Amino acid sequence: MNFSISRTSSYRRLIPRNSATVEGKRHINTVPVKLCRAQADRYRDHQDQHFCRATINALEVVASILGPEQVIFISQDDKAKVPIGKTAAKLQAPLLMHIKYKVRLDDHDFVVGERRQLTPSVYAAMTIKKDCMGKREAVSYSGPTFIAIRSGKHSSSTASTHAKDLKDVLGMEEFRALTVSQDGKPKPVVMISVDGGPDENPRYKVIAHAISHFLDLDLDGLFVFTNAPGRSAYNRVERRMAPLSRELSGVVLPYDFYGSHLDNRGATVDKNLELQNFSHAGTTLADIWSAMTIDGFPVTAR
Repeated sequence: MNFSISRTSSYRRLIPRNSATVEGKRHINTVPVKLCRAQADRYRDHQDQHFCRATINALEVVASILGPEQVIFISQDDKAKVPIGKTAAKLQAPLLMHIKYKVRLDDHDFVVGERRQLTPSVYAAMTIKKDCMGKREAVSYSGPTFIAIRSGKHSSSTASTHAKDLKDVLGMEEFRALTVSQDGKPKPVVMISVDGGPDENPRYKVIAHAISHFLDLDLDGLFVFTNAPGRSAYNRVERRMAPLSRELSGVVLPYDFYGSHLDNRGATVDKNLELQNFSHAGTTLADIWSAMTIDGFPVTAR
């Protein structure tokens, strides 16, 4: 049986992606095989997942009842660390990029030094629609974004840093329309959706800082809530992560802008120079993200 089958003929034996299309109608006798790729969409079940989801749904309904004049709704999470001296995000396809950030990749992808990373903490404010009382859909996925960038070596993401960032967010002009009421004071109810990490989940130090916010801002209600473990992908802030990562495709943040602070083994020999280089890398990253808009709302990074 010396014969060959063309690629087209083989393709038409597979299950079509959509049988209603013109291409799909060409598939007549198919086999239970289709072209697909592995998807990272498998989430672990947890005994509290339905309770957590019901709690979040109830708070969204409360936000719709109180309305945008009374509620501040913020979703917060730490983005994946951004490396310095190597590709910040994998380049997967050609893309349009501002010539200010010219992409020039090394012929290797080695780690430049220990903990040469930046830690971005993302705070996404959500607009609340008017006249949608009792509907969860009143809490949208759009709004201004703030990103606090810290050195992964010289700093860390803790409950205290998140508390400071939240105060900064409430005082920013870009967030004023969503955080300040008509009398110039913060809106009386604050809802914060967080990840389940130890620096964010509503326990211990987070509760202490929440009490401080409640007293300092003279709030009527403060809700800090999280999804079940393994379900952080459903947090609203995750919708902002993909555009931020796409903007970094192929970008290499410099680690030696003011001169190399490393020896041949990658160990730090000049700490002051290291701080200057980290600061410049963080400023460069902030400039890239601050030039963005997501769903028509500004992105502020620093």
